[in-house]
Amino acid sequence: MASCSDSVTDSQKTNSLSNRSDSQPDAEITDTEVKGYLMKRARVSRKWKRQWFLLKNCDLYYSQSPEGPLKKIALSDVDISESKVDKKPFAFRIKSKQNGRTYFIHAENEMTQNSWMQAICFAKAAGSQGSASQACVIQ
Repeated sequence: MASCSDSVTDSQKTNSLSNRSDSQPDAEITDTEVKGYLMKRARVSRKWKRQWFLLKNCDLYYSQSPEGPLKKIALSDVDISESKVDKKPFAFRIKSKQNGRTYFIHAENEMTQNSWMQAICFAKAAGSQGSASQACVIQ
């Protein structure tokens, strides 16, 4: 299984949604990635800004562009749920239990929203410590 400590390299930054092929044996899979643009609500101004997101292993990174400096959201201790914030369709929230910060994100359509929420939930479950399995629950 992939490690939560793997780093992100510039060559892995692209502008498309993608993930690893399921045809590879589990032992050979070194990382799982989902990437693309979503809208994120700014913490202070509460304005919606287009941000580039990269889900790599157990962390979610975001930036203004694939080339920009990445900010990290650790997924090891977060809750993810659909949200009706600002009456935005296809919105969801990621709330950190560790620092209490809440990130509001919205996608262009329901399929993209569901894909991202599911991928984040699976990354969170895969990154849990120990051998105990964790169910993937989206509220």
